[in-house]
Amino acid sequence: MYYGGGLELMQKVYKPHNIIPFPGGNTGMQMGGWFKKEINTVDDFKGLKMRIPGFAGEVIAETGAVPTTIPGGELYTALDRGTIDALEWVGPSMDITMGFHKIAPYYYTGWHEPGAELHYFVNDKAYDKLPADLQQILKTAMRVSADDMSVRTQYMSAEFLDKMKSEAPNVQIKTMPPAVLDELKKINNRLVGEMVKDNPLMKEIIDSQNAYQKKARAWSKMSDYQYIQDNQ
Repeated sequence: MYYGGGLELMQKVYKPHNIIPFPGGNTGMQMGGWFKKEINTVDDFKGLKMRIPGFAGEVIAETGAVPTTIPGGELYTALDRGTIDALEWVGPSMDITMGFHKIAPYYYTGWHEPGAELHYFVNDKAYDKLPADLQQILKTAMRVSADDMSVRTQYMSAEFLDKMKSEAPNVQIKTMPPAVLDELKKINNRLVGEMVKDNPLMKEIIDSQNAYQKKARAWSKMSDYQYIQDNQ
């Protein structure tokens, strides 16, 4: 966001709406969700009623699942009573407080949302009226709070995942089978490809992200990933 052109692209998106956007924090890798039944093949998604909003919902809808949006306060009851069969929320940092580990036996690792980026929206006219020192104070405050969310979520997820293991030892933490992930990836790429055809700005953003990811992934493989592999 702050390096490589991401912030500039985000500002380009919101400029027609008289909004100056800033990164507002990130809750990191989102878990794939809580399921009442195990997912072994893509066919297991057919007819599955799942609370999963946004683009990920469009992806699983292509498998025959039924994505739905339900207010957070109603999720526990909906899953417990069978109104839905599965749900995606955040991760251990927030899921444990919702109690999903008490009613769903399968907890899947993430595939759809490697980082949930929040935003601050500032009215451009109001911002321009501020003196330079207050503009800088505002930007600094937003950046500090955003950074704090990222590191705090990392800490909370580690703590609460450990706590969840003792509170709900029967919960199985699983990863979708490779064949399922491959199919979801194909659907994702197809839908994105269809969307960028009619949206030049989206294509510019996707191309920029892909170019950066190619470079960043090469470094991650020889740094974080290699360190984890060597120290298991």
